[in-house]
Amino acid sequence: MLRVALSIKAGTIRPSTILRRLATYSRKNKLNFAFRELGRVVRTIFLLQYVSDLELRQVIQAATNKSEAFNKFVQWVCFGGEGVITENVRDEQRKLSSLNTITW
Repeated sequence: MLRVALSIKAGTIRPSTILRRLATYSRKNKLNFAFRELGRVVRTIFLLQYVSDLELRQVIQAATNKSEAFNKFVQWVCFGGEGVITENVRDEQRKLSSLNTITW
């Protein structure tokens, strides 16, 4: 795994190439197994931090609430039947699409 990371950093191999190889090789591939186990370790460490750290849980809850509130706001503001485009006229479709796109 370290050799793969160093190769990516040095630019001798592209990350997409590694991902493609990991996706196409069988589950018996040792490198695939190692990365999968590393991912499980990282996830377990995060879950342990999440359970033990009240401040982390509050930050994640606040961010989740912001996302959910924004999505509800977008649905409330949405024009044209909750974003469903029923017109088969290109100009009307563009108008509805632009009106329903909110960027901050």
